[in-house]
Amino acid sequence: MNKDDVIRRLTRQVLDKKQAKLSVDTVFEIIKHGLKRDGKVVISNFGSFHLKMARPVVRHNPKTGEKVQVPAKPKVRFKPSANLLKNK
Repeated sequence: MNKDDVIRRLTRQVLDKKQAKLSVDTVFEIIKHGLKRDGKVVISNFGSFHLKMARPVVRHNPKTGEKVQVPAKPKVRFKPSANLLKNK
């Protein structure tokens, strides 16, 4: 399921397509803002999103064989709630 699928399902339930797209985009923006501000977003009975810093690593360029340093960067992790896992 992707973003367009969510919009289509929401459109079938309660909204027209424009309102559904705006609603989904707004939810994603709220999550993104919460992660930037607090580093964590918790949605009860669904799960939590949190930022984790990935360590810097050394990779190899496959074309040249040269070593390339990849700097540390933030990654988003999702941990589903027990309630979400129970309802599978």
